[in-house]
Amino acid sequence: MVLTVGGSDCSGGSGVQADLKTLLALRVYGASAVTTVGVQNTRAAATLYAVPAEVLAGQLTAVLDDLPVLAVKTGLFPSADAVAVVTGRARSGGLPNLVVDPVLPDEGQGVSRRAVAAALDRLLPYALVATPNRDEASALLGWQVATPGDMARAAEELAARGPKCVVVTGGDLVTGTEALDAVWAGGEFRYMSAPRVAARNTRGSGDVFATAVAARLALGDGLLDALAFAKGLVARAISDAAGWRLGVGRGPLDVFGWSAG
Repeated sequence: MVLTVGGSDCSGGSGVQADLKTLLALRVYGASAVTTVGVQNTRAAATLYAVPAEVLAGQLTAVLDDLPVLAVKTGLFPSADAVAVVTGRARSGGLPNLVVDPVLPDEGQGVSRRAVAAALDRLLPYALVATPNRDEASALLGWQVATPGDMARAAEELAARGPKCVVVTGGDLVTGTEALDAVWAGGEFRYMSAPRVAARNTRGSGDVFATAVAARLALGDGLLDALAFAKGLVARAISDAAGWRLGVGRGPLDVFGWSAG
């Protein structure tokens, strides 16, 4: 069983909706704690409505005090206070196999992106895995992660802040025919790669990746095996969704393999 902590996307393409679909596809039971309600679709960026910190805390207590959670994945936080709620639970040892996908809110709407990034820095030491994309890694580190070499350096620097493993995802970085991720684990560095798929439907790919890692950890996979599985799943799900026309903008991934038959 996996608990996902993150934002709600009413269009179903990202956030906890994408997480729960991914868990269902992988035959893992999923529970959720919602941090924000997002008004969004494939065309428009989200208008975020933050769930009060005490309500988030209540959701965590309701799930963790009753259900056999084997892994936890976090996504979007709307405030430093929301991050602090989860950090408090992690500090007590109550968040097993914690996968932190450090999704950052856009500046504005009463939200401080910088404050959330600083708060995430205090959650990272409790993470088994952190999975920032290049933009998120740049915000956490304070310098621009622009190249595969930068991704490698960023993974090492973020690992020094406490996570046992860091994956800097680079699917948006055009580097030829391969989609590269930089992995720092066990004091060693490596790249993960998969064939690049030219497709517009990539919405929620970071959510799917991090959730798949959590799912495979909950099922008993070793860390590197879980990462490799998640990388392959995202590549297949993007490819399978290439022909979808759900909305006029960037659509979701096909985590179920429906298009493959």
